[in-house]
Amino acid sequence: MTRTQLPIRRSVSVGTARSYWMRDALSLETAQADPGTTLTASLRADVCIVGGGFTGMWTAIELKQRDPSLDIVLIEADLCGSGASGTNAGMLMNLWPKMPALLKAGGPTEGLDVARASVEAIDYIRRFCVENRIDVQWEPNGWLWASNNPSQDGVWDETLAASVDQAGSPFEEIDSVTATALAGTAVRGGILDSTCVGLNPARLARGLLRVVRSLGVMVFEHSPMTSIDSGGVTNVVHTQGGSVSADAVVLAINAWCSEFPEVRKHLVMTASDNAVVRPPSGWAESQRTNVSDGGRLLDYWRSLADGNFLFGKAGLGLGWGARGASSLFKPIPRPGRLLDHMVRTVPAMAGSHVVSTWRAPVEYSVSSLPFFGELGSHPGVYFGTGYSGDGVGPSVLGGQILASLALRSNDNLASSFLTRLPSGRGLPPEPIRFLGGQLVKTALIRQDRAHDRGRRVDPLTALLTRVDPTSFVG
Repeated sequence: MTRTQLPIRRSVSVGTARSYWMRDALSLETAQADPGTTLTASLRADVCIVGGGFTGMWTAIELKQRDPSLDIVLIEADLCGSGASGTNAGMLMNLWPKMPALLKAGGPTEGLDVARASVEAIDYIRRFCVENRIDVQWEPNGWLWASNNPSQDGVWDETLAASVDQAGSPFEEIDSVTATALAGTAVRGGILDSTCVGLNPARLARGLLRVVRSLGVMVFEHSPMTSIDSGGVTNVVHTQGGSVSADAVVLAINAWCSEFPEVRKHLVMTASDNAVVRPPSGWAESQRTNVSDGGRLLDYWRSLADGNFLFGKAGLGLGWGARGASSLFKPIPRPGRLLDHMVRTVPAMAGSHVVSTWRAPVEYSVSSLPFFGELGSHPGVYFGTGYSGDGVGPSVLGGQILASLALRSNDNLASSFLTRLPSGRGLPPEPIRFLGGQLVKTALIRQDRAHDRGRRVDPLTALLTRVDPTSFVG
C-alpha cells in the first residue's frame, strides 16, 4: 500500500486574505445556511472528491447527473470556493487564445474539438446559473487581448493565424482607436473575443455548493486532506479528524497538485496579485470590457457590476517545491507596487480608493493547457490541474473528464490528449528550478518596466527573458 503524507494547508480567516469575491459571496449567505460541517468520522463512499472549487463541484454534479445513486463525499481544506475559484479575476473565457498549443498537443481535430467545447462551456454555465437561480453578476462584455507598448504589438499573430480560418473562431482584430475605447486607457490595438463574460466567481462557487448539496453530496469544509493511502481494495483519504474510504478519489486541488512529484515537474507555481478599487466618478460608464495585455507577466483589468474596478498582474511570486502553492496564498507582500503599476497602466485610476487586495497561486502548465489523469503512484486516484489562470470555463470540461475517469468510462474528452501529461522532460528539480525561476522572473519584471517606459533592456536581461517554460515540452 502507498501512503503519501501531505502538509496541511492552513485555513485563511475572513477579513485577512479573503478575496473581494469571497467576502461578497459569504455576506449573502444567511445564518440558516449549512455551516459546512468538519469531517470527524470514518465514512465510505463510491467517490471521494478532494477540493471544493469549480473542478471538484462540477465533477460532483457530473457524477450525480450520470448516476444519482452514487455516494459522493467532498472535502475542502477551507471554505468551498476559497482557493483559485474565488480568487481569480472573474473572467469566464474559452481556450481559443491557446489555439497553437491545442493544435500542437491535440492536432487539428482534437485541438479544435476542445476549443469549441470550451465555448460551449460558457453557455452551459449561463444556463446552469439561470436554472438554479445563481446570481453571478453575469456581464457578457467580451475580452480584449491588447498591446500596451511596441514590444506587445502582434503577440496574438500566431493565435490569430491558427484560428482565423477555423469554423467557430471568436476573434476580431481591432485598431487602436476601437481598442482604446474598450480598454478605457490608451492601447495600441488588439483582438476581441465577444463570447467571453465577466462574473463574480465566488458567487458561482457558492451557488455550485448549494446545488451539490441538494443533489445529495456530503460536503465537509475545514477538512484538509493530510494523507492518502492507495494500493489496496479501496483508497483512503485522511483528514485531521476523520477519513473517507472510496473506490475512486478525485484530486480537484488545482495548484496543490504540486504536492505530487510526477505532476509537479510539469507545473510552474506562480502567483497573481489583485486589487479592487473604487474608481473616480465617471469611470464605470467608460469601460466594461475584460482586458489582458500582451506581456509575459500580463496585466489584466475590468470594471465590475457594482461600479468597482479590478486590476491584477500575473507572475509576481514564485513557489518552492511541494509547498509552493501554500506559500503564495496570502496577502500581497507589497500592495503599493501593484497600485502604482495600475495607475501607470490605467491613469484614470489615480486617486481611487482601495477596497481589497489579495495574492493567489496560479499553477502554470508547461504546455499552457490543463491536464488530467490517474496518479501512477496511486491507482484509482485521479487529478486535474494546469489551468494556467484560465480555469473558470474549462473547469466544466475538467469535471466531465474527471467524472469519466472516476467511473472508468473512456468516453468523449476522457480519451483526448487532455488526459496525457504534457510531453517532454519536465522542469528541473529544486533548487535549480526555484533559483532559475527567480532569475527569469526578475528579468521579466525589469523588461516589463523598461518596455512600459519605451526603453531597451540590457543584454543579460534580454537573454534571461528568452527562457520559456514551454521549451521543456517536447
